Amino acid sequence: MSAFFREVARDLYQFFTSVTLAIVLLSLIALIGLVSTLIPQETFTREVDYIARYGVEGYTLLKQLQLTNIFRSWYFLFLMALFTLNLAACTYKRLTASWRYWKLPMSPIPPEGLRRFEHARVLSGAVAPDAAQSIAKLLRRHGYRVHEYTSGLLAEKWRWERFGIDVFHISLLIVIFGGLATMLFGYRTFEIAHQGDIIQIPGADFTVRVNRFWSENYPNSERVMDWRSELTVIENGKEVLTKTIEVNAPLRYKGYNFYQSAFGIDWQGAARVTLALSRADGTELGEFVGTVGEGVEVPSEQIFVKIGAFLPDFALTENFIAYSRTQRLQNPAVFVEVYDAHGLRIMRTWAFARPEMQRFWETAMHSVGGQTPYTIKLIGMTAPEFTGLQITKDPGRPIVYFGFLFMIVGMLVHLYFKHRQIWVAFAEGEIIIAGAVRNNLRSFAEEFRRLVEEIRRLNVVTESEPELVTH
Repeated sequence: MSAFFREVARDLYQFFTSVTLAIVLLSLIALIGLVSTLIPQETFTREVDYIARYGVEGYTLLKQLQLTNIFRSWYFLFLMALFTLNLAACTYKRLTASWRYWKLPMSPIPPEGLRRFEHARVLSGAVAPDAAQSIAKLLRRHGYRVHEYTSGLLAEKWRWERFGIDVFHISLLIVIFGGLATMLFGYRTFEIAHQGDIIQIPGADFTVRVNRFWSENYPNSERVMDWRSELTVIENGKEVLTKTIEVNAPLRYKGYNFYQSAFGIDWQGAARVTLALSRADGTELGEFVGTVGEGVEVPSEQIFVKIGAFLPDFALTENFIAYSRTQRLQNPAVFVEVYDAHGLRIMRTWAFARPEMQRFWETAMHSVGGQTPYTIKLIGMTAPEFTGLQITKDPGRPIVYFGFLFMIVGMLVHLYFKHRQIWVAFAEGEIIIAGAVRNNLRSFAEEFRRLVEEIRRLNVVTESEPELVTH
């Protein structure tokens, strides 16, 4: 049984250290990231905006597939868990190899072996008695650790650079754990607030009141220069802090950040509309007033008119998905659904303020769906101004910042420091100097040439013109 478990453990280890697995997981994670740029995420999008863009059924399907909150979906978390295991296994595999490399001592190489090195030179002549001490001192001055043995010197520097790529891998794990800390304990949302609103924050022991908000234009211009909101923090029933926020100047309190993010008229979230309702035979049933997200009762007909969404500038995509091109009242439209006394939906449609759009829509609907029991027209609309606040709590941010700093250090070490080794052998009438660098870095050739030239100037041999070794 123990042999079976060892075999299973070995297979799992090989699976999670597979480069192919890493490439597949990174590709899938990148694909999910691409999808998140095509479908607005819940953090900054309201339900009414989803309904306006995708319809009730489309929005319901997106919710079921978790495409509106994709970075908290089970499949994204599953991929991240696999990637974390893959990265941890690869990091362990590389780290153990780097540790073995670190512990591996330099070994003397016979003179005939040194002559075959790509970087090798021979200084011919009578060798000075203190040659070894002089060369060792010079190499130490250049940062090399020097070990002396009977017939030569061993010198090296930057052996620790092998750990640079391991530091990079570890930094990725740190970044992932920082993101996990934010995901589990953080908070991020976008709030549409009106004057006087009290913002309740889940898990916080305080609330925030929106006192007022305003915008400032550039001098002699209608272009907005800045948005500002005055917020008051209320804790234990007392006002503890009041601050005016603007773009890039948030309110910070107990780890929460309140950013000024948007400003305008809340047509899509709080529009109050007036609808004119008629039967299909032209009998007028009157005018009714309702708010987006709610609806109005029509007692005489025993029906309920639900107001699903309001678009200030109605337009359709190529796939016939409704959306608002702008936030200006250029082509107002309201999406309504009519339910009977038993709660069964009997019709749904868009109602327009522009008569030509209303006629066009009714004609189009009749051509594809037949006669509808009621005709609904949009005859009036109002909406309050709003301030858009981005509220975040990001406990993993310091961890992520540290991870990125660690990553930069690892990359700098990996790119600009390479383990260098120098062998110096003293033979009868000559000094053989050979050098090697990990990954055969070409810039080492110039460093080696300068070292040989400096050694030659030490006059450690009577005839010190270096002989080029050919292979």
